[in-house]
Amino acid sequence: MGSSNSTMSKRDYYEVLGVSRAASDSEVKKAYREKALKYHPDKNPGDAGAEAAFKEVSEAFEILSDEEKKKLYDEHGHEGLSAQGFGGGFTDINDIFSRFGDIFEGSLFEGLFGGMGGGQRNGPRRGRDLRIDLEITLDDVLGGAQRKIEITRRRDCGECGGSGAEPGTEPQTCVQCQGLGRVESSSGFFRVQRPCPRCHGVGSVIATPCGACEGEGRVAASGEIEIDIPPGIHSGNQLRISSQGNSGVKGGPAGDLYCRMAVRKHDLFERMDNDLLLEVPVTFCDAALGAELTVPTLEGEEKLVLKPGTQSGEMLRIKRRGLPDIEGRGRGHQLVQIIVETPRKLSGEAKELYEQIRELNSENEHPARQSFLDRIKDYLKGGSREAEES
Repeated sequence: MGSSNSTMSKRDYYEVLGVSRAASDSEVKKAYREKALKYHPDKNPGDAGAEAAFKEVSEAFEILSDEEKKKLYDEHGHEGLSAQGFGGGFTDINDIFSRFGDIFEGSLFEGLFGGMGGGQRNGPRRGRDLRIDLEITLDDVLGGAQRKIEITRRRDCGECGGSGAEPGTEPQTCVQCQGLGRVESSSGFFRVQRPCPRCHGVGSVIATPCGACEGEGRVAASGEIEIDIPPGIHSGNQLRISSQGNSGVKGGPAGDLYCRMAVRKHDLFERMDNDLLLEVPVTFCDAALGAELTVPTLEGEEKLVLKPGTQSGEMLRIKRRGLPDIEGRGRGHQLVQIIVETPRKLSGEAKELYEQIRELNSENEHPARQSFLDRIKDYLKGGSREAEES
């Protein structure tokens, strides 16, 4: 009940940011920047209402800037997010600075988001890691593969070279803090350092922001990269592609790209660790008399001998026709499970032949069935004796 009440009391996220439901990603980001600047705790010290509003706009941006969460919210509202464990909001202001600080990197607002995180935000910073899902096939798992994918990342702005300043201009050293990003003030016997109120801790001021990146220094750019998929990889395994995430800030290193694998379901084979399972239907006659089967593998066809009297569910094995071990410890096997198919419809002639076979059947030809019938007889006899004794 508590969770339901909390979701009912929440405002519409689009209303919180002041954007329409058709707003683009850039419009959502711009609206968040404006709201975050308005309600930032450094601009509203001691104002509990401003702090609550700051958390609210940050929560709204967290949802509307994430494609998956936004879709869930658009379709099911706050209740849908809550059911999936999203939309819990922020309880700690520092979580917001850590999560969304890079949105303000290189811009006029960066100092505000660096003010509560210390002076380290003033120097080079590593770009954010990116994560994607990649669907692959069993053939990719068998031999490994190279896949080209297109991703969108934040790269240095080509217009300003990552400075955030309009081409032909440069960020100017803050005259109040002399580029340190912090100023000192006296408090009784102590001298206290705090973020520079003029540059907000950046150490420099962008007088004319770059129009291409709106002063951020980075822009979204699509590009193609090649991923090497090792043999034997499993669904859920992650590959780390170094330095292929978002570009760093102020000369910092780029983040990494993490690619999570999802192996597509195969039409014929079921994966069982490094083994492959294939179900093969056979006729009653082939199971009884024996036959030579031609079965598919991932590398072509193989011959299998079906011995006379093969039972439904029996497993045959083709050695080393499974998948390679990801750590290089050999290969698995291909398991072939025999499924004896009983005919559902018989022609008149076939029915007569089966009737003849039934007449010819002896107890020795069906030992499992005969054993079952004998156990039933013994059970029934025992039950009759108990009834007589009672």
